[in-house]
Amino acid sequence: YTFSDDGAMVVITSRRGQQTSQFAVFPAESDSTYTLAEWSADDFYDRPGSLVSGDGTVSGGFRFGGGGGSQGILTSSDGGSVYYAGVRYDEDPMANGPRSFVDRVEIRTGEKERIFESSNQGASERVSAILDAEAGVFIVDRESPRAVPQSFRVEGDARVQLTENVDYTPDLTAAPVQRFVVTRPDGFRFRVTVTLPPGYVEGTRLPAMFWFYPREYDGQESYDERARTYDRNAFPSFGTRSMEYLVRLGYAVVEPDAPIVGPQGRMNDNYEHDLRNNLAAVIDELDRREIIDRQRLGLGGHSYGAFSTVNAMVHTPFFKAGIAGDGNYNRTLTPMAFQSERRLLWEARDVYLSMSPFMYANNLTGALLMYHGLQDQNVGTHPSHAPRLFHALNGLNKDAAMYLYPFEDHGPATRETILDLWARWTAWLEVHLGPDETTTRPITFEDGSPPN
Repeated sequence: YTFSDDGAMVVITSRRGQQTSQFAVFPAESDSTYTLAEWSADDFYDRPGSLVSGDGTVSGGFRFGGGGGSQGILTSSDGGSVYYAGVRYDEDPMANGPRSFVDRVEIRTGEKERIFESSNQGASERVSAILDAEAGVFIVDRESPRAVPQSFRVEGDARVQLTENVDYTPDLTAAPVQRFVVTRPDGFRFRVTVTLPPGYVEGTRLPAMFWFYPREYDGQESYDERARTYDRNAFPSFGTRSMEYLVRLGYAVVEPDAPIVGPQGRMNDNYEHDLRNNLAAVIDELDRREIIDRQRLGLGGHSYGAFSTVNAMVHTPFFKAGIAGDGNYNRTLTPMAFQSERRLLWEARDVYLSMSPFMYANNLTGALLMYHGLQDQNVGTHPSHAPRLFHALNGLNKDAAMYLYPFEDHGPATRETILDLWARWTAWLEVHLGPDETTTRPITFEDGSPPN
């Protein structure tokens, strides 16, 4: 339950099974209750949003002032209405972006009035704060695939820009991006994102770097649900280890979903099969679109993505180079379950063994670079995993390299480590995917200047 700012009203949230109800009570008046909102867990596309806090805070936005403590509920000046703010997602998120909204709900009648709704055409807008609900004054964050997020004071049709945020990677923002759906031989459909070098000419076959992180699902429906909150109008964000930087060197960067599908609790029975079929389907589609040179493909990932990278390199012939960071390569060393696998080693011995690339190190194709933080505290990815696999590969005369970074946890963080990794990654790919004067060259703008 939550009180209004003046303490005169209490809003109670009740959940029974899949049904949620919110109703208001005025303790000083009577025992009557007034229904504000009702929704089912299945009503994903028609939810009422969240109650706006007394300080104008919208869920997911910023807070005014400092201090802690819970906030009351924002009510109208006459105490007769409350406000809900939320996001309405489209049933086809690949075609239409989500809409942000604010509704005023009359407490005693439940009558609803929409006082703000964003556009979803070419830009993403979200209400981050309400300055004056009755006057219709909001702070709205606006962004698009080509425009860095900015905050605006919105009052009716008037907009005043409040921030001057800067796009520090304009070349990456301008890089062509293709998103499409791939179908596996078994009919399962999944999504792929491909980022191409600025100025890419259609039909040019490029060396490609795949970066992925498999996840488990019990069917097509559960997979599709994960994409419901996709925002096609969002501004692209890049971290210090985002593989998109490789487009500056002429690579296509491929980020495929990698669904592992099976009955609840037994998804990993199909791990190797689905891993292989996912990658094969993506490669075939990219080849059909004349985007990649399938003889010059790299694959990489971090943590579970690293584990799956090595699995792919021991079970498929597709990749000439691999980059695996902070991974686990022997599942017998995590016998009490791992990731979404809940069976113990002794209950699913064959699954644990078949998912351990260490057991198939003799089948490694391509050249593997491993990196690992020496203070990795993540459960299941102890720093000893990389040396164990490296020694095995070295003894088997496989092409492998290993870099261990002191003081780093599960994911490199320091400037020195990040710069060292990029130097080694790019050199590794240049050597093993092969230089090509038409593709793997530094990208420059028309005036000859390099990207920032």
